[in-house]
Amino acid sequence: MNSDDLNFTMAAQTDIITQLEKSLANLPTEISVNVILNGKSAQKYFFIKTLLMSSYPELSENDIEKYIVRSGVERELERFNRIWNENEELD
Repeated sequence: MNSDDLNFTMAAQTDIITQLEKSLANLPTEISVNVILNGKSAQKYFFIKTLLMSSYPELSENDIEKYIVRSGVERELERFNRIWNENEELD
């Protein structure tokens, strides 16, 4: 399965809220991320990592990888916030 071609259907807001409430009650202090990217995702990741490492040579490879993951998380939070607000406006 190629993640670049997946179409996602969002769960109902009540299900999302319920799951978030359960998860937020037990937040981790650290998470290990180990993923294998392939195809276009691997190429995009490699490109941005190379670009950032060239642009900020004082940062370690690990710091760059953390930054890429954090920026992706922030982007997804912003996207969900926008979708959530659009849905609330429709109610």
